[in-house]
Amino acid sequence: MMMYKILILEDNVLLLNTLEDFLSGHGYECILCESGKEALQKCYQEKFDLYLLDVKVSDINGFDLLKELRSANDTTPTIFVTSLNDKESVAKGFMTGGDDYVKKPFDLQELLFRIKAILSRSKELTDTKIIIDDNYYLNLSRKRLYHCDQEMDINLKDFELLSLLVRNRGKVVTKEMIKDTLWSSGEEINEGSIRVYINNLKKIFGKDSIFNIRSIGYRFEA
Repeated sequence: MMMYKILILEDNVLLLNTLEDFLSGHGYECILCESGKEALQKCYQEKFDLYLLDVKVSDINGFDLLKELRSANDTTPTIFVTSLNDKESVAKGFMTGGDDYVKKPFDLQELLFRIKAILSRSKELTDTKIIIDDNYYLNLSRKRLYHCDQEMDINLKDFELLSLLVRNRGKVVTKEMIKDTLWSSGEEINEGSIRVYINNLKKIFGKDSIFNIRSIGYRFEA
């Protein structure tokens, strides 16, 4: 069973390290961030199963961070862990798209129970597979590519492009469709990057797996 990957945003270094020690000891992979901008960049670059977000951090507060991610169609389960304990802040946390709200100070074991519960619900509701062939499949909820049940190391853009191509297998996927899928409205579109992602996928599935339809787009035939 693959370990779950959690992004933790917390500007208290002692608490950040405590959370990492505790959660990694229970089999979770933790990526640590001390500022909102750093966390946002990580969220766009990597795939996570859960976000643990403090609110009162530098650059971008936790509420605004999740609001931006939700506007970019990021549905990753999220728990706010914060000292803000007034009803207005709790309400804002859920209205922003949070799945749970933990008030500081908190018990580590209770936090673990909440994490397990949210990940379990998320897996039951959305853990869908797309079979590519006898050896490869996509896990859409975890945004992972598997080869013979072993997770492969591909970046998020590669996954999103592969998912789009596989779901439209045998059909032409236009460049416009790719741009709409890979880039949110706030991101700069780089057409040259599409060729890089296509070549990354060809290295996995073979050079004849994806056909280039000149000036229009691509077709997946693996």
